[in-house]
Amino acid sequence: MKNLVETFCRRFEQNVSQAFAGLFSPDAIYIDSLYGAYEGREAIRAFHERCHKEAEAYHFQPVTIVSDNGDNLSFEWTFSYVSRMPQSRGKRVTLKGASFMTLRKGEIVSYREYSDSVILLLGGNVPAEKIVKFYRRKYPGLFA
Repeated sequence: MKNLVETFCRRFEQNVSQAFAGLFSPDAIYIDSLYGAYEGREAIRAFHERCHKEAEAYHFQPVTIVSDNGDNLSFEWTFSYVSRMPQSRGKRVTLKGASFMTLRKGEIVSYREYSDSVILLLGGNVPAEKIVKFYRRKYPGLFA
């Protein structure tokens, strides 16, 4: 499955959203640590397209395959990009994380990742009040 991880990472880096979405089943669920959940291949394609509008020069490097039993795959990674957002244009942001995939007949049916989202927000020069707003939305019960 190392080939699938490499293919996944390379396709994410490339600005070809249809090819990236083609790795997923039509009913797949993709959960991004910053942007949340996307259901279905078309939503995943649109998410990928958005990523390439907001940043460029992606580098998605798998570090370690943690688990691979044929139907479930997990790996650690390092991820970076150069921001296109107005508050951080031209700045390279880097973070580490882990991903978990569930596979069916060679397609990804479930993808979820975990990373320290605050690194992306701070690295992107997002103002503190917007970071708090983000985390209040993401974890509504946490800020009672």
